[in-house]
Amino acid sequence: MKSISIFCGAHEGNNPKYAQSAKIVSETIAKKGINVVFGGGNVGLMKIISDTALDNGVEVLGISLKSLHALELANPRLSEIVVTETLLDRKDEFMSRSDAFVVLPGGVGSLDELAEIMASNQLGIINKPVGILNTEGYYDHLLKWFDKAVEEGFISSANLKELLVSEDPQELVELIVNHKRPSDDNWTERLGL
Repeated sequence: MKSISIFCGAHEGNNPKYAQSAKIVSETIAKKGINVVFGGGNVGLMKIISDTALDNGVEVLGISLKSLHALELANPRLSEIVVTETLLDRKDEFMSRSDAFVVLPGGVGSLDELAEIMASNQLGIINKPVGILNTEGYYDHLLKWFDKAVEEGFISSANLKELLVSEDPQELVELIVNHKRPSDDNWTERLGL
């Protein structure tokens, strides 16, 4: 595994544990010699992620959206930043440049990125681990919704089992790094088709 994308908020949130967990997850990834891909911003959890990874000696790639690039101001320490025209292009860059994905607390953008990765895995477009860092139960309600979607027959239990979840940043990184995804040719079985 060469690089992991970290999706997270452009804000730090109201609970200081979000920032603490972001630092730990980025540090844990970097200590494994894995590069970090993130949204490019020099604000919020994104800044913590990128600064921590850079401080621990790995490469950090920022992938920004043109309309956000000027607002969020890219981390000046980055040696490479990709600026895309559209959100779809941005997510394509994340998927092509990353071997796995971690979702930290964030807003609608982080949720959109999670949904895109999960749907792309489900449809066999990619086949890469994805995990949620559920700091302080931030994603508890979303996880309950996933359970309800399985119960009601809209998501297969096999697909939901591929979503790795932990409240512990170090444990989540270990789950992602050691996860063996199903082979590409059985994705229709995971859909229940």
